[in-house]
Parts: sequence; C-alpha cells; structure tokens
Amino acid sequence: MLRAVSMFGLGGLFFAISPKLRGEVWGTLGKGVTTMDLYAPYSYIAGGLLVFFALMVSFYRGAQAR
Repeated sequence: MLRAVSMFGLGGLFFAISPKLRGEVWGTLGKGVTTMDLYAPYSYIAGGLLVFFALMVSFYRGAQAR
C-alpha cells in the first residue's frame, strides 16, 4: 500500500512541477472527453463495460492462490 501511495505521490509531484507534461495530459483528456461526447451514449456504455471487465479480471487474479 505504501509503495502504491508513494508512486502516485511522486507521479503527482512530477505532474505538478512539469507544465509541459501537465498541458499534454489535460489536452489528451480533453480530446478523449470530446470524442466520447461525439459518440454518446454508446461510448459511455462501452466505457462502463470496459471498467466492469477490468474489475472482473483484477478481482479474479487477486483471488488466485500464489
């Protein structure tokens, strides 16, 4: 847990101090939202299904014995 939190913390810190990276990320997220709005509501349904299947895979792999 500490490793994940520290990884996101360092990523967030780098994101905060790098204006070029921040601009690229916000631009890409904006393009993604615009594209989803063009194909709504089907894109939202596909996004929901993608999140659902990703959760199923992660829970299945997390429950396996090591």
